[in-house]
Amino acid sequence: MKSVLAICFFSCLSISLFSQKKYTPDWQSLDSRPTPEWWLDAKFGIFIHWGVYSVPGWCSKGNYAEWYQQGFQGSDTARQAYHRQRFGEKTIYYDFAPMFKAELFEPDDWAKLFEKAGAKYVVLTSKHHDGYCLWPSKTANKTWGFPWNSVDCTPHRDLLGELFASLRKTSVQPGLYYSLYEWFNPLWKADRRRFAQEHSLPQLNDLVKNYRPKIVWSDGDWDASPEVWDSQNWLAWLFNDSPVRDSVVVNDRWGSGVRFKHAGIYTPEYQPDIDFEDHAWEESRGMGFSYGYNREEDAWDYNSTQVLLLHLIDKVSRGGNFLLDIGPDEHGKIPPIMQDRLLEMGEWLRLNGEAIYDTRRWRQPCQWSAGDQHFKMPKNPHFVEDWKTGGDVLLKLTVDPDPGFAVKEVFFTYNSTQNSLFAILPKWPDDGILILKNMNLPTGTAVSFLENGQPLDWQNLGENVQVKLPVFHPNKIKSKDAWALKISNFGAFSQKPKVVVNYDFSTMQPTVKIESAPGAKVFYTSDGSLPNEKSMIFEKPFSVKSAGKISAVAFENGKIGSAPADAEVKIFQKISMIKPAGKPKSGLQKFEVKPEKWDSKSVAAAPLENGVSVQKIEMTAACETQKCASIWQGFLKIPETGGYQFFTESDDGSLLFLDNQLIVNNDGLHGFERHDGLAFLEKGFHAVRVLYFNAGGGFGLKVGVAKVGAENLGEIPSNWFFY
Repeated sequence: MKSVLAICFFSCLSISLFSQKKYTPDWQSLDSRPTPEWWLDAKFGIFIHWGVYSVPGWCSKGNYAEWYQQGFQGSDTARQAYHRQRFGEKTIYYDFAPMFKAELFEPDDWAKLFEKAGAKYVVLTSKHHDGYCLWPSKTANKTWGFPWNSVDCTPHRDLLGELFASLRKTSVQPGLYYSLYEWFNPLWKADRRRFAQEHSLPQLNDLVKNYRPKIVWSDGDWDASPEVWDSQNWLAWLFNDSPVRDSVVVNDRWGSGVRFKHAGIYTPEYQPDIDFEDHAWEESRGMGFSYGYNREEDAWDYNSTQVLLLHLIDKVSRGGNFLLDIGPDEHGKIPPIMQDRLLEMGEWLRLNGEAIYDTRRWRQPCQWSAGDQHFKMPKNPHFVEDWKTGGDVLLKLTVDPDPGFAVKEVFFTYNSTQNSLFAILPKWPDDGILILKNMNLPTGTAVSFLENGQPLDWQNLGENVQVKLPVFHPNKIKSKDAWALKISNFGAFSQKPKVVVNYDFSTMQPTVKIESAPGAKVFYTSDGSLPNEKSMIFEKPFSVKSAGKISAVAFENGKIGSAPADAEVKIFQKISMIKPAGKPKSGLQKFEVKPEKWDSKSVAAAPLENGVSVQKIEMTAACETQKCASIWQGFLKIPETGGYQFFTESDDGSLLFLDNQLIVNNDGLHGFERHDGLAFLEKGFHAVRVLYFNAGGGFGLKVGVAKVGAENLGEIPSNWFFY
């Protein structure tokens, strides 16, 4: 009884402390809010894209079917041709509302399916970019000027409320997706700030207060800043005063420049190679190429259960969650192939869920075989965007490698409460022997086959562990596609150190310090080799005379060594000033260019014509609505000899050159990303060139500088620019 009371006390204390802190409406404060433990334990969620767009339910393979309206009313000739053939010339998108009948929607059946699938939470599209709401939103009706929700339109049902009520009868937590913007909403097109204040925020308040979601998954944020959306103020209310303040999870899509940086969990989509070691994250993807239901997709376009399980295992091993999408049709039926995939995943999780739920990233996510670990999937012809990667990449990384490439032989997960390490095999060894590399187990450690608890024989062989697996008997071993082992009372590991390289402003000489947990002993190398307990011991910061990689590991009492940490050390040569011909004028020359392709190489090669004088680096207004490319060039007048840190932050690519040397490389098609670079500059003039291109979608460019060692990097002062 005392132990039960103690658990209750500490549980209540934890909730109390969670809710006591008051968050202020700024990113530093909001980012300090911990991710609720229930979500970190959950690992597997179901995304549901369902709405009026499910009526046509079509796009060419590789696109998103839920973007039907945008393509149909935009420039997607394939969607336009499909629309004319199926619905005729006179049918407009809003005519789909009466066709969205959901007459076969059984929320209890959905909820039971998700629970059987092993999912721990659901994220339903309460409203996508078309603005149609799955709950009785009076705000939608008012702003649009006609009924535009599922209660006032067919099917005359609160679809969100019904599903939430059914989910609450199960172990599955209810969450919602919400699009901040709406493509063709008249208020959005007229005044974005008014739209945020009079439409988006009232709807979000309505959803939180009346439905109490465990997840608020924002999207459609990229065409306005977080200040326009008033995101910080709303999130502060959500974390401080809302009815879900102690348990709600939010993501990172709250305005241009916020994604992968602020607010909550980071949310890549169709990007299985992205990793966030020190931040909560979740990758989402559909079973095929689309989130919304797409009639164009065939059976072979759907990922197999094996592929989907490997995605789940891979993400969990790296500390992430997997949000797997389904797209019901307009009748409210989940396609049978999707149901089948979910049920098969659920059966695997029923047998092996202990290796998934409640686990965290171990010191190493996986064990690699010999070979090249940098496999990149060839571009899928169905994907228009370069940043998307198909699901089959996990097969190439595990069971079907291309010649010369390594595979992930074993995935690791770790439960710190149990102090249990789990090893998950994507492929059964031919000889029934598993070798766990660079690991020794203490005498008496119990190793078992997870699905049935069968003890397994093992022995330390040199620096490795050899485990004898059971005979593979298909009538006795029920797991398919992956198999898990449990190593009990083993796996507690030391906290990873941090290698910090500082440069002196005046000389740019590097000094290295290594930060670690109190009491830890840190060993390091400076030649790029992997450190061990025989390597040099770090005692105090030290200077480095040559370029190279500093690697470090930490050892805490009673724990195995940490994962290695490293940092590159560079040696900078001073770049001499130049003498411009003639007397320079204040400002820069800006050129709008027309590249043959939307990449930095083509932008750099484009002819420069009709340059104009500008006083700062900023985009042309047209970049907000169309593709564009610009080049700024001239001189920077450096006020003092020393080291300088430059950055560009852009969507899409940007490059910064000084005296024909590439200092900042922020190239590629991507969202708002920041990249930095250092330079050792003599006082005086230096040639500067900045390239930027926006290949469509989001946009934005910032260019900044600070003295090395300064805390704040701001925009380059305009009085530094000359031409």
